[in-house]
Amino acid sequence: MDKERARFVLRSFRPDGADTQEVDFAEALLLATSDRELGEWLMRERAFDAEFAEALARVDLPEGLREKVFLAMIKDGGAFPNVDTKIDSIMIPSIAEIDIPEGLRGRIIVAMEHTAKTTTKTEQSIFGWKKVGIPLAAAAGIAFAFLMVDDDKPTDKIAIESPATIRVEAVQAGFVRLFESPAFSLDEETKEMPHLISYLRDKGLPCGGGYLPPGLVGVKGLGCRELVIDGKRGSLICFDTEKGTVHLVIFQRSDVCGELPDIEHPVIEQSGDWARASWRKEKYAFSLMAVSNKDSIARFF
Repeated sequence: MDKERARFVLRSFRPDGADTQEVDFAEALLLATSDRELGEWLMRERAFDAEFAEALARVDLPEGLREKVFLAMIKDGGAFPNVDTKIDSIMIPSIAEIDIPEGLRGRIIVAMEHTAKTTTKTEQSIFGWKKVGIPLAAAAGIAFAFLMVDDDKPTDKIAIESPATIRVEAVQAGFVRLFESPAFSLDEETKEMPHLISYLRDKGLPCGGGYLPPGLVGVKGLGCRELVIDGKRGSLICFDTEKGTVHLVIFQRSDVCGELPDIEHPVIEQSGDWARASWRKEKYAFSLMAVSNKDSIARFF
């Protein structure tokens, strides 16, 4: 590994030391200990990162700010970045719905380096992508790099297959990626729940049989849309509650693997900023998601 590659790798080194056991990071760190120039550069980078993190930590954000921003974006579609072409509006949510395989992060580093060396300004301008062009180009580069890295896999045998079932955690992660993508939108927007249920049913999507947690009965809706995660079709219904937006994700129980309790004993967990509850009812698998804490989700049951 030379110094330039080491710099490239170490720019994404996490300050908590979580990457020290990965081969690329370990090799780059070893080089930094023996090369004075690289070591001094790394010290400056870490010092800047620490100062920046400390400055951010001092900012006192109002409670529920992030959720309020998302709610405003849902209610006013103009707040979302506009994709430039129809294919972009299809590609971005589709990429967001992919369940990320284990070990992907290390392969991305190789892909990014390969793409950085081979991509030219002329190639970047062919598609005319503006606001969302860079992320899509990167995703395309990563996909291409996978083919380059996996030399032992003939390209004519590579195929993408939909799994027989998907984990409930993959369903929840797929929703979060889609919700936080720049192309997120609702297919139908109304406060009337009967209309939203009817819309989903007419589209052949799981509507949950009208079963709701007790705390959502009578709550006004915001809208709904189709979710496609790992080839499985599901539904999303958004609710406007007194304490912010909550999102109900519904899939066919036969499409979701793993044990799910009944609605009287839901599994309630915290994953970063997101609180989530999961349960089953007859032929449906449900997840209730919110940018909040577990107690806020639990109150709906």
